[in-house]
Formats: sequence, C-alpha cells, structure tokens
Amino acid sequence: MYCAATAASILAVTLLLNPGGNLQKQTIQRGQPVQVRTRPTTVARRVTRQQRNLIRHNEAGAIRNLLTLFSAEATYQATAGNGDYGTIEELGRQKFIDHVLAEGHRYGYLFKVRLEKFSQESPASFEIVTVPRTYGRTGRRSFYVNETGDIHAADKKGAEANLGDHLLVIDP
Repeated sequence: MYCAATAASILAVTLLLNPGGNLQKQTIQRGQPVQVRTRPTTVARRVTRQQRNLIRHNEAGAIRNLLTLFSAEATYQATAGNGDYGTIEELGRQKFIDHVLAEGHRYGYLFKVRLEKFSQESPASFEIVTVPRTYGRTGRRSFYVNETGDIHAADKKGAEANLGDHLLVIDP
C-alpha cells in the first residue's frame, strides 16, 4: 500500500535502503510529492495474534504434560518404584510416558523432575518444573507441580516456577 505525502510533511532528508542494503541519504525538495510505503495494520496484528495462539497452545500442552507426568509418577511409585518416585528417564523406560516427553521436552517447553527418595526422616517426594524453551516465542508462563498435584504457574521471564507462585485452577 502506498500513500502520497509531501516532503514537508515527512522530512527534509530521508534515509532510504538501496538494493545493496546500504543506507543512503537522499535530499528531497520541499513541496515535492513523495511515495511512502506503509504496511497494513492488520498484518502486524495477525502476526501477533498468531504468536499469542501458539503460546496458548504450547502452554495448554505443557499443562497436559504436567498432568501426564504427575499421573506417571503416581503409577511408578505404586509399581516399579517400590514407594519411590522415578526420574523422567525411568518413567520413559517403564512406558508410562512417550519417548519425546522422556527426552525432557514437548510443546516448546523443557521439563525437569527433581526427586527426594524415601528415608527415615522424610517421605518420598517429587517436583516437576517446566519452562519455555524460548521465552516469549514458545511460551510465557512457567509451571510447577509436586506430589500434591496442585499446579502453580507464573510468568517468570523464563525462570522456574515454584510452590509460592499462583495456584492454577483448571475449570473442567
């Protein structure tokens, strides 16, 4: 889309890109008509909307995978773990999760499982955290879940969420 303007309404001197990509100065006489190339605002909004939709999709997938890991941990503890929880690799070897999630990534998110084995001082416990692989492009929020099953979420700018973050309420 082009719009017409006069040099007085734009600037007396304009910087333009030549075909080689270098900046060049070009002097424009006052009152001389100038063509200015503009981008329709709908294009910029569409890209932003598309990026927001991708982030929503990835965050929903990360939450589903957190629930899958939570369920797999409970199953592992009751069967192969003999009361202890399993690492993400052990859950994959037991076929409680698929091979992609067993590698620690899915839907543009990275997943980490931290364990504490059963001892005389404390019961077995686990924490699962997930962060966007590329903050702002694949996701914004980080998520946290432990053996209670409560999911906590926050926009931590790519850092890990924790128990102190807002509780995520999933409306069935």
